[in-house]
Amino acid sequence: MKKILLLVTGMSPQIVTETLYGLAVNPNNGTPWIPDEIHVVSTNDGLNQIRDRLFDKSHFQRLLQDYNLPSIHFDESCLHKICTEDGQVLSDLKTPEDNELAANTICEVIRNFTSTDANELHVSIAGGRKTMGFYAGYALSLYGRTQDRMSHVLVEEKFEKCNDVINGFYYPTPNTRLVFGKEGVSQDAKDAKDKIWLANIPFVRLRHHLPAKTLLHKNSFSEVVALINELSQEPFVKVNTKTRQIWLHNTLIDFNKPDFAFYLMFLTNHKGYVSPPKRNLDLQTKQSTPESQKLADDFIMQMEKLYSKIDTRTEHSLSAGMFEHYFSSRNSSVNTKIIEKLGQKLALPYLIDVVNHQMIKGRNAGVYKVGILESQIEFL
Repeated sequence: MKKILLLVTGMSPQIVTETLYGLAVNPNNGTPWIPDEIHVVSTNDGLNQIRDRLFDKSHFQRLLQDYNLPSIHFDESCLHKICTEDGQVLSDLKTPEDNELAANTICEVIRNFTSTDANELHVSIAGGRKTMGFYAGYALSLYGRTQDRMSHVLVEEKFEKCNDVINGFYYPTPNTRLVFGKEGVSQDAKDAKDKIWLANIPFVRLRHHLPAKTLLHKNSFSEVVALINELSQEPFVKVNTKTRQIWLHNTLIDFNKPDFAFYLMFLTNHKGYVSPPKRNLDLQTKQSTPESQKLADDFIMQMEKLYSKIDTRTEHSLSAGMFEHYFSSRNSSVNTKIIEKLGQKLALPYLIDVVNHQMIKGRNAGVYKVGILESQIEFL
């Protein structure tokens, strides 16, 4: 599994080396976590600090050498710029619009890294403006999986103040090395060995609430948050039979013709339907049952209301009633489409599901209904 360390930074690039030290060299729990890759999201000014102080002045490479750490992929390709919609790189975050761009960038980077189970993501929220840390934490809460982690690095104040651009503090060194602050006060970086702490931050994982399309495709931070907020709203259905459109939780569901008719059956019959038996293909005569005939009659009626006519193939297959194979196939198709659009959690009250069972001629038949109430359905 590929281990990825992601940080949001501002004008303090030492956050990268301090966090890496806390993870790989002197971890709180005693188990080193060495990333295969390090990625940083920042403004242009922040990324220039990374280039100058970690790359050009070699503070990052020196940390690897001092503690015999393996090679870690961290170069220009790992720097993620915050850009405007027309591609201009932001030098700083000064306006609400700039903050929104930062949120979208962070959200998309985290979505990408969590899109494959082969990645293990560790997000540090120690650097950058407070809003950037908030966005990173919230984005990980939206997309994070079981294997993903979040932390904040803490450094004793006297070492934190040694922030000289050239000879400042970047990590505890194995040997004596004087580091300086702006007032010329010096400390020995070697003495900071036990003065860096990595605070693991627990977070609520909301990924399973998101629709599959949101996990697979780019969305703005605000759009994803809006989807989560919809979970607190009461279920509601709007149906327009003239335009043959249906909205679940204000989301348009693009059912095909038979799926639309099948779902409409359940929206207009709140008692539900008893699942039909399997069709006995060995019998020469057509063996209809009350359950299979009721389903077929109501389905054909809805199809004719919506589309004036039903195709010959469907009519022929339902001539003896709607049996288990057709019923299950249609039911699965409808529920799959709803889950794809709304996500597993939000979709629950809208799904066609078993609510109880009846014994019919020795058969344990399920009674299928939708979970929403009649008062929550509006026909336009």
